[in-house]
Amino acid sequence: MATSTDTPGEMPGGADATEAATGERRLERFSSVQVYVHGTIALCIFVLYLTGLPMTFADHLGWLFAIFGYGNIVFLHVAAGVVFITVATYYLLYVALTGLFGPGRIAALPTRQDVSEAIGYVKYLLGRGEKPAADKYTWLQKGEIWVLGVELLVLSVTGLLLWYRGLFVSPEFRAALGGHEHLADVLLLIVRDIHVVVALTMLMGIAFHLYMVNVKERFPFNRTMFTGDVSASRAKHHWADWADEQLEGDADAGHDETPVPSRRTLAVITLALLAFFAVVLLSTLFAAVLSPLPTREYLLALPFDPVTHGAASVVFFLGLNVAVLLIVAGVLAICYGLAKRLRGDF
Repeated sequence: MATSTDTPGEMPGGADATEAATGERRLERFSSVQVYVHGTIALCIFVLYLTGLPMTFADHLGWLFAIFGYGNIVFLHVAAGVVFITVATYYLLYVALTGLFGPGRIAALPTRQDVSEAIGYVKYLLGRGEKPAADKYTWLQKGEIWVLGVELLVLSVTGLLLWYRGLFVSPEFRAALGGHEHLADVLLLIVRDIHVVVALTMLMGIAFHLYMVNVKERFPFNRTMFTGDVSASRAKHHWADWADEQLEGDADAGHDETPVPSRRTLAVITLALLAFFAVVLLSTLFAAVLSPLPTREYLLALPFDPVTHGAASVVFFLGLNVAVLLIVAGVLAICYGLAKRLRGDF
């Protein structure tokens, strides 16, 4: 799946307006299908988190149940999951058919060049060489796509099993277990644990994805996921090999003037990201890993649950609620961007 990590974005009145005024050539990064698929899947994922987090951390996010109702939140979670699986299946078929019958190759597939690029990038970070030129997707972007893809596959499978949890309690399944019928309940709880752990782990990956897109590549907001194109100068800066191929050898692509955050701003955002990682990691540890099967009433290593008791619970309360507010902001931003795309403003 193409992700917005692939491109820097533009803001009205900023570098994008300057490029438009100068008539700089723009290159297509995403087709219309990719734009709408990416936007729909991103929206589904945000809704899944918006509804799944309160089901996992009801003590801190129970206000969502009070506003929308528990049944409605569960329904939205299931509906978003169904839409996600449907759209993802469609896109996988689209990519497969395009790769088989289209003129080009599937750009997100790993190659040997990615290994060389990764080694060169490490040397670049250590000050022992130049930054390696990248193809349409860098080695890091390909890794991100595949990691998120595997996580989403696991979440889809476990989510379907939880939705059809009657499978575990059916007489046929219990009879197949012979004299170990109790294993059916254990398996159901293990599936729920896997779903929670992978979902919370992927939340960190999504946060990193947004950080790379909107901070490192195009500050403060990347809208290329909605426009589908990128200026030639930015393409030359981030994906030199791909840009050369698209420009057909035209080296005069201009100078990349992508806005970058100040060092202080970058430091604050980076520290906030690390703090978010810490909250997610610890909440995952206490909510599932240290809690077998997966109720948190009997922790393996702790006499009480730090997520809901003690001074640490205040940190988790603030962190989880801030995460929900950011997810709401993300939903609004995606809806706004897709609406502008549909109106032809992009």
